Amino acid sequence: MKKPQTNPITVIGIDPGYDRVGWAIGTLTNTFTLVDAGCIQTNKKDAIFDRYQQITSELSELVAKYHPSEAAIETLYFSKNTTTAFRVSEARGIIIASLLKDNCHIFEYNPVEIKQAVTGNGAANKTAVEKMVQMQTTLPKNKKLIDDAIDAIAVGITHAVKGRITKLTSRLA
Repeated sequence: MKKPQTNPITVIGIDPGYDRVGWAIGTLTNTFTLVDAGCIQTNKKDAIFDRYQQITSELSELVAKYHPSEAAIETLYFSKNTTTAFRVSEARGIIIASLLKDNCHIFEYNPVEIKQAVTGNGAANKTAVEKMVQMQTTLPKNKKLIDDAIDAIAVGITHAVKGRITKLTSRLA
């Protein structure tokens, strides 16, 4: 018997920040297939609200171009630098509000879940995550991706893995 055709879901993976926001667009069927990835880079000399506006504008452009119906975003990990933690938290809120405005369903994953889904080890380091992302996706050859974009791809992969587990669990219940 033939398996029913599943329409791919377009998802945007987000590694939030206010200096750089990593993003990855992919399609989900049973796996995450990378379409594009990059970073929204703000200027450190700009006022913080100008930087937030830039993030909102560029994120809206990405959503308009790719039309994701789901968004996977990394949760905030706490930093010793409270000013940075507050700014990243504010940027995260702006990113979430922007995605909700565009009718994206939001899913959150913490750093341990992401490392576990991508590498099989929740305590993996950045190098291990990057290596596994490279093994699990076809990265653009004409574009050098910085770590924030790699992290966003890892968030997208996590969404694919967690989504399969959720679907399997709901079928078994």
